[in-house]
Amino acid sequence: MIAASSLISFLPALQAFSKKKIKPHLRSKIVRVTNSEATDRSGNKDNANLNDSAVREMVNSGIKKFTSKETVEEAWKEIIPDPRKTVAIKVNCQITGIYTKANVVKAVTDGLILRGVPPSNIVIYDLTDHAFSYAGFEKNTTSGIKVGTNSELGGYSWISWFGIPLPYIGNRFCKVIAGEGKYGCDYLINIPVLKALDGYSGVSISMKNHFGSIVGCSELHSNIQNSIAALNTHKLIMRKTRLILVDAIFTEYKWFNGRNQDTVDITNQLLFAVDPVATDYIGWQMIENLRKNHSMNPVNPKPSYIHKAAADYGLGNDELKNIDLIDIS
Repeated sequence: MIAASSLISFLPALQAFSKKKIKPHLRSKIVRVTNSEATDRSGNKDNANLNDSAVREMVNSGIKKFTSKETVEEAWKEIIPDPRKTVAIKVNCQITGIYTKANVVKAVTDGLILRGVPPSNIVIYDLTDHAFSYAGFEKNTTSGIKVGTNSELGGYSWISWFGIPLPYIGNRFCKVIAGEGKYGCDYLINIPVLKALDGYSGVSISMKNHFGSIVGCSELHSNIQNSIAALNTHKLIMRKTRLILVDAIFTEYKWFNGRNQDTVDITNQLLFAVDPVATDYIGWQMIENLRKNHSMNPVNPKPSYIHKAAADYGLGNDELKNIDLIDIS
C-alpha cells in the first residue's frame, strides 16, 4: 500500500518559521507502501530478518509515488536539489526492541548516491547506539558513509533558540544537524520507527525522533507534549528536512524499554511524507488499530502534542479531511 505526499506543495509551510496555523487550502499527503514479502516470515524482528530486495523495491516505489516521478533517480533529484551538499539521516536506535533498520536506510543511501551525493557526504546519526548491532549498522567516522552517535560525530553546538519556550536545550543541538564541523548537514532525512510510548507522549514517531538530535532530552519529559511540538518548530529541523520515511516494517504497539519484542507486530509498511504532524497522526491511528486488534485500550496519555503542533505552531495537518493518504501494495 502507499500514501503520497506532495513535497512541493507542503515545503513552503515547513520553511516558514512562525506560529501561524497552516493555510486550510494546503493539503498533506502521505505515501504508505505495504509489502508482505518485506520480512523472511521467520517471525523474528531484527534487521537480519528483512528481505533486502523487497525493502528496496518498497523504498523505490514509495519515493517515485511521493514525488510523482517516473524514475528513482528523478525522484531523489526532487528530494535533494543539490547533490554536492551533505545529507544527514536521523535514525532511531535507542532501544533494542524496535529501531530503524539498516536495510531500509541502505535503500535510501543507494538512492542518494544514484542522485549524485558522494558517500562521504552522507551521515547517519542518533543520540545513542544501543541498538546499532541489532539494526545492522556499523560505525564509521572515516571514509565513505559516516555512522555514529552525536558525540562521535562532533558533539553539540550553541544554537540560538529564537524565543521558543523550551528550557535547557535551546543551544544544544548536535553539530550534525547544526551544520557545523566536518559532519554538519545541509539536508535532513528523518527515518523514525512506529512505536507506542505509554506513560510519556503516547506515541513516538517522527517528531519525537528529534529528541535524539539534542542533548539533555530527558529534561523535557516533565512537559513532553509541548516540548515535542515546540522542538520541531526550530529552523534547523523545519528548513533542512527533505523527507520523513517511517520504518514501520515492525510496529511496537505497547511500550517496552528493552529487548523483549512480544509487543512488536510485523506490519511490513513504510510511510513517506514531509508533514510531521500528518505523519504522526496517521502513525498514531495505525498503532491504535493494532492495540484494538490485541484487545488493548488506546495509548495513554493521548498524544496531544500532535494537535498542539498543528493548532499552536502550524506545523501541519492533524485532520483526516486534510490528509491525502494513498496506499499501495
